[in-house]
Amino acid sequence: MMLLFHLFAYCAHESKIKALLGDYDAIHVRRGDIIKTRKDRFGVNRTLHPHVDRDTHPEFILRRIEKWVPSGRTLFIASNERTPGFFSPLSVRYKLAYSSNYSHILEPVIENNYQLFMIERIIMMGAKTFINTFKEGDAGLCLTDDPKKNTKLWQIPVYSFDEEGS
Repeated sequence: MMLLFHLFAYCAHESKIKALLGDYDAIHVRRGDIIKTRKDRFGVNRTLHPHVDRDTHPEFILRRIEKWVPSGRTLFIASNERTPGFFSPLSVRYKLAYSSNYSHILEPVIENNYQLFMIERIIMMGAKTFINTFKEGDAGLCLTDDPKKNTKLWQIPVYSFDEEGS
């Protein structure tokens, strides 16, 4: 019964946020836990997702999404990136919105990051265009072509398009 109460509370709050956003697009940018590296026995940094750090930087996001999201649109960003202002460069083309812009609506019902992600996910699903970090299935738009599933293959990170062939 308590879960049902929380579900109704979430829906009411995400509906308010969607109404304030109006007509919007959304991206989910997973960075924090995914871009971790470790050194191999030769001291070379390696990662399980070699392109994600590059593909989730603002300059690369702009390049990737320009064909899907027209300039001037409101772009709702859900991310675990902790650096303040990290996505600010996207504001040259888009009106940026984050869940933190609606803390006055969310604070009464959000107790942890899992609940926040649940509401953000519902908000993203209401977007005209939704772009995920990783491709999920055969359809859908994504920021990176790296597989979401852990391949257990530690590779050297790629930070620019120039490094692509190496």
